[in-house]
Amino acid sequence: MGNALNVQVGKPKATGAIFKAPLGTALPVNETTALAAAYVDHGYASSEGLTKAITKAFTEIKEWGGKTVLRPQTEVGVNINFKLIEVVGVTGGVVAKTVFGASAVTVTPATSSTGTKIALAYKGDELPNGVWAFDMVNPSTNALRRVIAANAQVTNEDFTQTYSGESAIEIPVQLTCFPDALGNFFYEYSDDGIFSV
Repeated sequence: MGNALNVQVGKPKATGAIFKAPLGTALPVNETTALAAAYVDHGYASSEGLTKAITKAFTEIKEWGGKTVLRPQTEVGVNINFKLIEVVGVTGGVVAKTVFGASAVTVTPATSSTGTKIALAYKGDELPNGVWAFDMVNPSTNALRRVIAANAQVTNEDFTQTYSGESAIEIPVQLTCFPDALGNFFYEYSDDGIFSV
């Protein structure tokens, strides 16, 4: 028989859910360890949340009669996708630098007569790899979940933005995860929030 308490949702933690740090920054080793100061909050994501996709390719080896007798794996890839929606202010500047490149973005702090300004001059430069952390909670049980991509690069192959008076401006992010020094594409930690008596 099933247990409803084992069914979870992945809502963003109120203290932040999407963080990026330079490649080589210390990785948290569980779902509760405080992130190092180098991890920068990237603000709100769209209501679609976060998707993690694992793709694999195989080669079929057939015997003389045409039956498949072996199917060795030839490729594996991991992508994480989400859409960021804080596009102005200080966080908007952080997001712009992450997605378009630090050299493409100039952020001018607010003054007594202007707000925070973001200027973008996009050249399409390749973006640096980094460490990403995603923090989630299940509000009804306080269950925690954390996904860590230890070596990931923003690799948007098809970047499309819509500017509309009826929806938030979204900045799509596709991360390609690469194996770290231990050969791992990502780490995932969880705590169901149910304590023993």
